[in-house]
Amino acid sequence: MTAWLDDLRTRLQFGQGSATLLLVIAEHDTVLDETRRLLVALLRITPLSVEDLGVGSIDAGPRRWAQWTGSRPANAYVLTATPASPLSLRPMVVLYNAERELLRQLAGPVVLLVSRATEEAIRQHAADFFTWVAQSYVLPSTRELAALAKQLGVAPAVVEPTVLEEEPMRFLHISDLHLRPQTVKRYDQDRVLRGLVELLKRDRASFALDLIFVTGDLANTGKAEEYALVVELLKRLMEVTGVPPEHMFVVPGNHDVDREVGRWLLRTLGKDEESIAFFEEPKSRAFHLKKLEAYAESMRAFLGERRALGLAVGEEAVEMVEVRGARLAVASFNSAWFAQGDDDRGKLWLGEPNVDRAGQRVADEEAPFAVALMHHPFEELHEIERDNVEHYFERSFEVVLRGHLHKDKTRAIATQRGGFVEVTGPAAYQGSQWPNGCFLGEIRTKARTVRIRPCVYASGADGWVLDAKVFPDDEKDGYCHTFVIAEKRRLKSAVVKQREDVAVEAVKAASPAQQRKVAEELGVTRPGEAPPLDLVQQTAKAARSRASDQSFAQVVASLGLAGTGAGLAVAMMDELSEEDARVSIGEPEFLEHSLLHVGRAFLGARAALGTMTINTAIQGIYAALGVILNPPSRGQAQHAIFFGAPNAPCVVYVTQVDNFSQQRTIAAGLLRIDQYMSDGAYTHGALIVLDALPPTETEPQLEHATTPAGRDVLLLRL
Repeated sequence: MTAWLDDLRTRLQFGQGSATLLLVIAEHDTVLDETRRLLVALLRITPLSVEDLGVGSIDAGPRRWAQWTGSRPANAYVLTATPASPLSLRPMVVLYNAERELLRQLAGPVVLLVSRATEEAIRQHAADFFTWVAQSYVLPSTRELAALAKQLGVAPAVVEPTVLEEEPMRFLHISDLHLRPQTVKRYDQDRVLRGLVELLKRDRASFALDLIFVTGDLANTGKAEEYALVVELLKRLMEVTGVPPEHMFVVPGNHDVDREVGRWLLRTLGKDEESIAFFEEPKSRAFHLKKLEAYAESMRAFLGERRALGLAVGEEAVEMVEVRGARLAVASFNSAWFAQGDDDRGKLWLGEPNVDRAGQRVADEEAPFAVALMHHPFEELHEIERDNVEHYFERSFEVVLRGHLHKDKTRAIATQRGGFVEVTGPAAYQGSQWPNGCFLGEIRTKARTVRIRPCVYASGADGWVLDAKVFPDDEKDGYCHTFVIAEKRRLKSAVVKQREDVAVEAVKAASPAQQRKVAEELGVTRPGEAPPLDLVQQTAKAARSRASDQSFAQVVASLGLAGTGAGLAVAMMDELSEEDARVSIGEPEFLEHSLLHVGRAFLGARAALGTMTINTAIQGIYAALGVILNPPSRGQAQHAIFFGAPNAPCVVYVTQVDNFSQQRTIAAGLLRIDQYMSDGAYTHGALIVLDALPPTETEPQLEHATTPAGRDVLLLRL
């Protein structure tokens, strides 16, 4: 049992001071932390000093390993390599391959701990790197390692793993380009912006960009010929920085509006209800989109048809980005919907529903860090929504990037909702006689910091340089400033939370064979390998993380769970929207609205799943009510579902037309409702009757009915 350990120790003893790489392979990524602690404890039995380097990030390859070993004197080193997500596995091992020759710089032997999946990826995508591995060892299970440690009298230290330096996401923030095709302006703007391109080209080796943010006024009058220049500039920026189109984000400003088209359009909104209609109904925005047509056509053609570009609203305004395993949410808002002239202040709207739904998407995606882009300052929004919109930003976003002022302005806001850092970029081009500038930044999602480096255009001959005037007190940090953003309390939507719970229950309800198949579908295990002891827990965890993915419902259906209550619940979650989850008990006709939402979701799911038992139907209905109602459902017993607030307790009884006629089934159900309500415990009642509609009917029928005791209740036919 200890042959592998003896051999590993021997190699480390003889390899002291040599650049040696040894590979040890654990069964799965989920056990790497525990495995590393046990392995370090076992290796430290020898006289060797063994340094635990902790977990390396996906952008840390041999170059960084050499730096770490050189700064931590020891006889041997142990390092865990694990990707942040399956999508980042290949980039991680490709980096290893690219830097393989730097393994010569290791200060001593390194034991690299990886999972089987990572080892396979190294063999497949980094074959040359693999030839540098002196020896590979397949480790026993964590249970066997723990038993061995106990047998040898070793107890691994219970300490937090070493947190290695976090590689930041680096970004460029520019704003207010005001590009114009006139000959005189072309020369002036070209010499200013050519200097910016040269700055980025010069900086690329030491400050490689990952993202580019452009916060409005790309053009000067919103004409198509101006956007030809915009595209030319943005393309050049991408070429010299290496930033791909999907990592460039733009929003429009007031100068991206064609005012000739917009002169007859509504200049502002008068009340909150009008704002809800404008941002909830696409047809309400159709005419206002016309004045942004040149902007929309050019940016979609250049960056992609499905990009947000500040023209999408709500959850569609948010795009998720992954950089070296770190996830970032970017919300692109259009503050120029009602921009038309120099008197825009106080007439502009972002839309509460727009910002609210975008923030909810950030929460549902479990994004650790979120950036919001807009053009105008909050002060220019209509007074009806100004404060409320800013409160949503405090709750949902870490950084707000904007423009419009043509001068730099930064502030950090800390509130009971969390707060944000607001960065107003100067004009990238206003005219060479005016200050022109931009910001370079670094986001560290784990450390929750954003570091800002200001740059300014000096002159035609001198180009762009560091602007020491923006943060004059930060001389020790190179006139850059680091903002720390407090943790936020983001709450997932009811639909997502319920989907997660249903996903976990679906896994637990499956047979062992089905659970193994689910585990393979979700990447927890591989075909043919022995399942880990905690298979159900690992699979349930993976299912929870995939619950918002529409493909999870397909996984459930493909495993034969479609006919179960869990399968129906998953299908009904797909039918529900976040709007359905906004019924609060106490609202007028709350029960009618809730039942209609449930009925439509049930009929939509039934069409896909086919026949089902009444118990299966009740489980799905119970889960859906838990999403829709606030407070959610409280419990169930036999065919009854109980929910409600203290001032509005409700009971819903579910029955099914079987051998009896529909009328006799309804009469029996109303009698049961009376029995539940007779002791006064429930003031609201409803009867749901299954198989009471023709199979082709897609709309539920809701009506009022009277119980034998004369109580007014609701009757829902499905």
